[in-house]
Amino acid sequence: MGLKDYFKKKQREPTERQRTELEDSKIIDDLLEKFFIADFDEYFKKVLRERPDGKYEFDERLNRDVQKNPSRKKYLEFIHDKINSGEISFEQIKEFSIQRNLVKRSFFETETDVVADIADFKSIINLIREKFYPEKIRNEQHLEARLSLYLKTIFPDIKVERQVTSKKGDKLDILMDNKYVFVLKVPKTRTVLRDLSAQIEEYVEQFPDLCVVIADTSGQELSDGRILDVTQDIKEYASKYKLKFKVETLIFDSKTTRK
Repeated sequence: MGLKDYFKKKQREPTERQRTELEDSKIIDDLLEKFFIADFDEYFKKVLRERPDGKYEFDERLNRDVQKNPSRKKYLEFIHDKINSGEISFEQIKEFSIQRNLVKRSFFETETDVVADIADFKSIINLIREKFYPEKIRNEQHLEARLSLYLKTIFPDIKVERQVTSKKGDKLDILMDNKYVFVLKVPKTRTVLRDLSAQIEEYVEQFPDLCVVIADTSGQELSDGRILDVTQDIKEYASKYKLKFKVETLIFDSKTTRK
């Protein structure tokens, strides 16, 4: 079954976007953790036009009781009371959070939501960019194993192959659905990135849907005692691949710190 058939099948399946009360509560709790006091104040000002009262404490300098600002706990209790009473909705909090740049819209998407929206290779690339977290990558084989496992998990009905030989005899790191190619690199030198240009030039003739995935392991100590630093080189060549071949490059930070 190809990707188009897979996505059509997903779209015909019953939606899972209706969350249970328990799931909604978990999302709201995670979201409110990202609020600062100023965010709470702005939300209450715009939506409720009221805020929780702070407690009064005696101020020796003024010799009278003074109302202090509410604690964070007080703010959380207040907003949960308003949610439970129906005065605040989940959608209101969601839209406010996105507009105030507290979270991205993808924060509210489940894996099922994202998969249901996928229609082309660019969307797959964006899914990898946002959801794939390859920490502490040792080498290209390690990166290849991690990415192929991730793709197989997200797309269980789509063929994902490693180290496939093309008709021209090229070794493809990852081939998805017989047409989408991922070229993986964990570069130690600028030369590796320069040589990759020649690879890409040959690959795109046969596979126009190609994406480069690079793990930046700058910071590790090399065999000659030098500390690897290729971050700037990676960024430079990623721009070249985009300009010359119109190929996207996903760069993942796998830097290590010297002890």
